[in-house]
Amino acid sequence: MAEQIDRALFDKAIEVTAAALRGAMGGQGSQPPSYAADLFREVWRALKEASADLSDRPRAGF
Repeated sequence: MAEQIDRALFDKAIEVTAAALRGAMGGQGSQPPSYAADLFREVWRALKEASADLSDRPRAGF
C-alpha cells in the first residue's frame, strides 16, 4: 500500500513540477536547468510532508 501511495505522490510531483516549469525554461534569460531539479525536490518534499499528515484509515466512500 505504501508503495502505491509513494507512486501516486511521485506522479503528482512530476505533474505539479511540469506545470510550474512551463514558460520558465528554454527562453533567453530563463532559469538554468538546475532550477527544474530544485523545484522538483521542493514539490516532492512538500507532498511527502503533507501525506504524513493524512490518516492511516481508509475513507468510506462510494
